Amino acid sequence: MSSHNRLTLKETYLENSQNAYATAFAPDSKRFAAAGGLRAVFVYRPDAPKAIGGLVDHKQSVYALLFSKSGKYFITTGRDGMIVVYDAENFDKVVTLLCPQVGQNFLATARYADGRLGKTFVADANTVKEINAEADIYAAVDYLLYELNKTPEKTAQSAQAVRRTIEQAGFKMPADATVTMGGSQLLPQYALAMSPDESKLYVGASHGVLKVYNTADWSLERVLPLHSGNIRTVAVSPDGQLLATGSSDRYVKILDAQTFETLHTIEGHGDSVFAVAFSADGAQFATGCKDARLRIWNVAGKSIKPKVKILAHTFSIKAMSFIGGSKEILTVSQDKTIKIWDIEKVSCVETVDRLYGGHTFTINTVSVSPDERYAVTGSDDKTVKLWELGAK
Repeated sequence: MSSHNRLTLKETYLENSQNAYATAFAPDSKRFAAAGGLRAVFVYRPDAPKAIGGLVDHKQSVYALLFSKSGKYFITTGRDGMIVVYDAENFDKVVTLLCPQVGQNFLATARYADGRLGKTFVADANTVKEINAEADIYAAVDYLLYELNKTPEKTAQSAQAVRRTIEQAGFKMPADATVTMGGSQLLPQYALAMSPDESKLYVGASHGVLKVYNTADWSLERVLPLHSGNIRTVAVSPDGQLLATGSSDRYVKILDAQTFETLHTIEGHGDSVFAVAFSADGAQFATGCKDARLRIWNVAGKSIKPKVKILAHTFSIKAMSFIGGSKEILTVSQDKTIKIWDIEKVSCVETVDRLYGGHTFTINTVSVSPDERYAVTGSDDKTVKLWELGAK
C-alpha cells in the first residue's frame, strides 16, 4: 500500500450475510444502499455503524441499484427480473415493473403501490404497442414468473391470458408455443442507468437486450437487441447524449441516446465487460473487463479516441469509478484488491488488500459518494465496507 493512505477503512457491515453485488450512493452523499444474494436491500448512513433500514421486495438476488440524480427515485433490479421503483426520500414503493420475454416478444406490465395497474405493452425488436389488456395481466405474469405449476389450473389460465394479450397486440405466437415463464425465461437484469434529466430509465438485461422506460408513466419505450451476450453494465454521459453498454459478448457499444443509433462498437477486450463509465466532465470514457484490462478513451462530442490501456489487475475488473476531478479512477477486482489509478501518469497510486482491512474474496461493486468523501465496496466475502477517501 502506498504511503498516501488515500483509502481508510471506516466501517464493515455484515447485514447482507450473502455475496454483495451492488452499491449506490444518494446524491446528497448522506445515505447509501447495498444489496446482493440475500434479496434484501439495506440502507446506510456513513455516520451509523449499522443499517438504518431495509427493503425486501425482490424474490431473488439483487444485481443493480440506482439513486436518481435529483434524489427523487431509488430503483432496484436483479435475478428475478423485477424492477422496483421507490420514492428515495422515505423508500416507499412507487411501482413494480415486469417485462419478461415470451418467445421472441416482450410483455411489459406494471403495478403501482396503491394497487393500480399500469399500462400494458407488447414489444419486439422493432415495435412497442400499448394495448388494453382484457385481464389483470400483471397478476398473470407475476404468477407465471414466480408461482409456476403450484396450481395447474391457475397456471393454464395465466398462460392463456398472456397468449391472448400478445396476440391481441398483433404479435405472432406459434400455435404449439407453450407460454411459461419459469426456468430459462426468468431472465435476470444486471444494470441500471438513468438519463440526466431523469426522463429515461435504461435497463441492461439478459440476451443482450437493453430496455428503455419513460419515467413519466413508467411505460416501456424501446427494446433494443444490442449484444449477443448479457448486458452487464450501462452508463450515460453527463450531457445525456451518449449511452454505453458492456456485455459478456466482449463488446462495448456507444449509442446516440436520442436516436439509439450505434455510433461505436468497441472491440479488443478478451472477455466479458463488467464496467463502463463516463467521467464527470464527459471528456473520458472507461471500460473494465474480465481480462483485467482497464481501457480509457478521450470523448469529444460523439467521437472517441483511445487514450490508455492498463493491465490493472490479475483477475477481472468488476467495477470502477472516476474520482479526483476525473484525473483518477478507482477499480475493484476479482483479485480482492481496490486500486486507485493516476490516469495521466498511467500509474497505480494505491492498492488496498486484505492486509489493510480489505476484502478476502472477489469485490463486485464500488460506489463513490458525490462529495468524494467516501467509497463503499461489496464483496463475495459477504461484507460491505465503507472507506474514507482522502484527497490526492
